[in-house]
Amino acid sequence: MTFDALATTYDDDFTHSPIAQYLRRRVHSRLDRHFQRYDNILELGCGTGEDALHLAERGMHVTATDASPSMLEIAAHKTAHTQRVTTRQLDLDQLPSVTPVYDGVFSNFGAINVLPKWRPLAKWMKDRVKPGGIVAFGVMSRVCLWEIAWHSAHGDFKTAFRRSRGTAAFRPTVTATPIPIYYPTIQQLDEAFAPHFSRIHVEPLGFFLPPSDAYGVIEKRPQILAKLLALEAKFGRSPLFANFADHYWIEYKHQ
Repeated sequence: MTFDALATTYDDDFTHSPIAQYLRRRVHSRLDRHFQRYDNILELGCGTGEDALHLAERGMHVTATDASPSMLEIAAHKTAHTQRVTTRQLDLDQLPSVTPVYDGVFSNFGAINVLPKWRPLAKWMKDRVKPGGIVAFGVMSRVCLWEIAWHSAHGDFKTAFRRSRGTAAFRPTVTATPIPIYYPTIQQLDEAFAPHFSRIHVEPLGFFLPPSDAYGVIEKRPQILAKLLALEAKFGRSPLFANFADHYWIEYKHQ
């Protein structure tokens, strides 16, 4: 699996980053609004299990799924002390025909960006989420102004505008097989999830903060990081910025 190559260093490279931790707290604040103690929640693309652990510690039961066996192994180890997390391999390109019904479903940090189309996912979810249940996603946006500015300043215009084509190849290591990543707009997701789901919320995740490939440069400059975090905290939730941030967080309610 392509993402197996990232598993052993993922927490050090990303999870423990101050910027990633801030953004994850933002996501957790949204999840905490909707999901209650004893709810049964499905997570798509759980990675190393940080979000599943957060919900489990608040009394929820989480089925944490991922296509990567190595990611799941780390997630299972991280959540082994709680009986509220079940890890399971699931490929979003091969959704199972029989699954339980859940109180809610979520996916964080671009897991659904591996899909070229999103209507099949929405159709699959309509039978697996209770009426009134919430599905929520952290999605890599089609236009990231930070990425455009950063890579253009370094003369790398191919990378600067890679998302604007709607798809780009992702290679986690030099020897790994590249996989396509897709960048849906908010409108595309709205159309895919209608008529069974209606959008109830959207906000940017990382409008003033850089994408992950620039985390290290900014985090080595505490004063700059502090100013960017302050801007993000004060203005970074405006829906007006959602189409231009590194990610956007979007929520739908099952009708």
